[in-house]
Amino acid sequence: MALISLKIEGLSSLQKMQTFLSPDTFEKAKAAGIRYAAKATPPAVAKSVSSRYNLKSSRIKQDTSGPFVRNDEAILLFSRKPPTLLQYGFMPGKRGGPQPGLGQGRGWGKPSPAGRPASAKVLRAGTRITYPNTFLVKGLPFTRTSRGLSVEHGPSVGSLFLGRSQFGEAIRYEVQERINEQFIKGMQRALDSAARGYGPR
Repeated sequence: MALISLKIEGLSSLQKMQTFLSPDTFEKAKAAGIRYAAKATPPAVAKSVSSRYNLKSSRIKQDTSGPFVRNDEAILLFSRKPPTLLQYGFMPGKRGGPQPGLGQGRGWGKPSPAGRPASAKVLRAGTRITYPNTFLVKGLPFTRTSRGLSVEHGPSVGSLFLGRSQFGEAIRYEVQERINEQFIKGMQRALDSAARGYGPR
């Protein structure tokens, strides 16, 4: 598993609120904000990654565990096992038909459609990547190597998020912004409830 901790920013600037609130009310409201932000983290990761990579949100969530709240952090765990190319829009190759000759005993018919190699698309806005030696066997994309056959995989969700990807920094920034936004919203909801007499006191 790959681990990422996203710290909720701006907590120190909220300490001045303690002047107007009881310490217990403030701490309970802060805890409610952290839980609210943590709950929004996996959907934020799925949305940001799937907007750039040709991977469905459901598959991204499947490889994401958490969040686990620890102090002022939302901790996510990502599976290190990468999805196969099937999850990246894999298309098997197609053999080309025999090409008619020019009267050399093979007829004069129209040329058969040319074959195409297998391909997949990793970047949503990118071009398809070809895999000439990859083909489907029992529903999995296998590549023929010098050592035999091996299943062909795309990049893992953890590698896309943790910075070893083209958009890793932008994805982390978007998720961090969402966490901070939801923290403030969750804390405000708790304080509003307390003011109405239904929330933490």
